[in-house]
Amino acid sequence: MAEVTTPSAVIDVVYVQPFSLGKGYTHYWREEKPFIKAGTLVVFKVNPGLVYPRNAAEPVLYVGNQTAERLNFGNDSGYVVAIIPGEIDVSKSRAWFGRPELPERVNDKIIMMETELADREKIQPLNADAVQKVTQKHLDVPDLATLLRDHAAELVLKYSPMEKALAEAWRLPVAAR
Repeated sequence: MAEVTTPSAVIDVVYVQPFSLGKGYTHYWREEKPFIKAGTLVVFKVNPGLVYPRNAAEPVLYVGNQTAERLNFGNDSGYVVAIIPGEIDVSKSRAWFGRPELPERVNDKIIMMETELADREKIQPLNADAVQKVTQKHLDVPDLATLLRDHAAELVLKYSPMEKALAEAWRLPVAAR
């Protein structure tokens, strides 16, 4: 695998869908572990060298001033399905990979440092017209499991079909308690 440098902008945005959850969840891809009841489901075309599976620190995906929760690897397809937690206007945000870190260690101070590096490298916001063209209507879903099962799974099958097992796992029945 060739070395990649960061910061590195995503190549393109191909899908954007804001959502609200009836029952929120804890976003573990931040040190602060915020509780999330809304966000945006996205698909980015990316450099596969940035997203290959690791058992160590990895380039962190940032969108605006937030860490995005990558739902699939995307190294074979070049497409990453992710959740951007909270309210965000993707059309006015930039999306990039920062220095390798464990996402659960990222906090506001690290995001500020990564943003400064992205500024120095002149990483631009996403193309607003392109974002508008791929933005879907707002979803209201009961919980994260439903979002994964009914929506994220479809995106993985469409953009990264070699990760079919992941989509199928999200669709497994949940045992009653």
